[in-house]
Amino acid sequence: MRGAPWMAGLALLLGSACSEDREPPVIGGSMGTTQGQATTTSGNDESAGAESSTGFPWPLPTDDDLLTCVRTCEFPSDCCPPNTAGTCPGASYPYNYACHEGLCVFPPCTADTDCLGPAEICREVRGLPSCVLPCDGDDAPCMAASSEQTCQGMTDDGLQYCMVHCTTPGVFCGISTCDEATGVCICSSAGQCQSSWDCV
Repeated sequence: MRGAPWMAGLALLLGSACSEDREPPVIGGSMGTTQGQATTTSGNDESAGAESSTGFPWPLPTDDDLLTCVRTCEFPSDCCPPNTAGTCPGASYPYNYACHEGLCVFPPCTADTDCLGPAEICREVRGLPSCVLPCDGDDAPCMAASSEQTCQGMTDDGLQYCMVHCTTPGVFCGISTCDEATGVCICSSAGQCQSSWDCV
């Protein structure tokens, strides 16, 4: 399924860096996407703004070359962060999660105003609209946001941004592997992912 930007994922939230992939970004896990109310189609394909004529409106977890741990789901509500019931899933960022073919799809931002962190902007990262904190080669704004962030991310249009890079001291991939080139925790099988996550 893989052959390839998100978020931002950077994930970056649930216990291991691999777990953090596809989760709401603290800095960001990308523009011009479609948003709408969550709708149910056949089977477990339920998504916000899905378009049957043109396919899914933003990148899926299987759309890049990196095998990463992705949360599995039956409904978008399965993808929501803890303690967000009643708010998530929702029609707008950061709660516009989708469940597509049994995998959680990271919420895309649509404009800078969607981003919740100070100075964050919405830019594409590996094809996915993500909220990122620009850093221009300086780790200072990254460290101010989180001690685990460094200025090692690069948006699709070449802007440097803060990210939790898996080579940063204090960041662990658990039993998955750190891909030093991208800073993402990668896997080779579901056995390297936590329960209810898959390696895709």
